[in-house]
Amino acid sequence: MRHNLVVQGANIDEFLSHIRPGMRVLDLGCGAGWLTLAMAQRGAEATGLDISEEALSVAREYYETIRHKVSGSVRYEVSDLNHISLKADSYDVITVCGALHHLTNAHHTIEESHKALRPGGLFWVSDLLGSESRVATYLTGALMFLLPIEISYRDKFAGLFRFGLRSPERVKAALEGEGFSPFEGSGREGGWFQDVEEHFAVRRKFHFLSVTKHFAGEKMISLSDRWAVPILRGIAALERSLLRIGWLRGTGWVVYACKAERSNT
Repeated sequence: MRHNLVVQGANIDEFLSHIRPGMRVLDLGCGAGWLTLAMAQRGAEATGLDISEEALSVAREYYETIRHKVSGSVRYEVSDLNHISLKADSYDVITVCGALHHLTNAHHTIEESHKALRPGGLFWVSDLLGSESRVATYLTGALMFLLPIEISYRDKFAGLFRFGLRSPERVKAALEGEGFSPFEGSGREGGWFQDVEEHFAVRRKFHFLSVTKHFAGEKMISLSDRWAVPILRGIAALERSLLRIGWLRGTGWVVYACKAERSNT
């Protein structure tokens, strides 16, 4: 999977190093369940919640094919994260990967996560926050024009002539996933990080590569992995450099936060 290999692979591996056999873990917005399953493969009792029955069907079907090889356990349930009600002090780890920016009521989701996490437990978030900058928009637009992607070069030129000065606006919409789902981007400007800070002790936060992520879908760059992966690594190196010198404002965040231990006094 190009996304995990180039964009988030090291981050995911680092997170999974915190998972121990017997832990009870909850994956919010689990989609097709890859992270839920990865935690179960480390011996956790894992539950994945998602609003898409279709995605969960894929997750369940795949899990059944390898269930005998998984040391932990997996359960998938349909749930709207905007309205979840979780049992208090039930989980050692709660994860939210790419889901908060879809939510219209992320504040409630974070409150429920705090309630459901055991004292000292880990709340791990990997998500988007804030709108994409002009530099990110122009960089993405240039790469979309130059690289062999799903859109033919003929259609790229036609689009450039058709939309003219409005082309950057369309690139920004694509970069932010506009139209991907009815709720795409609902929580990008909603300050979910402030809610995390309000309820948890943030131990660590850092950027992941949101521009590179845009190109890391399996069908985005229409080349085999032999060629696509080195190209993506080059984009990643460029994005890291622009973040480091401050020319690019990062919108992808990985956050490690903990629920406070109960006082004995």
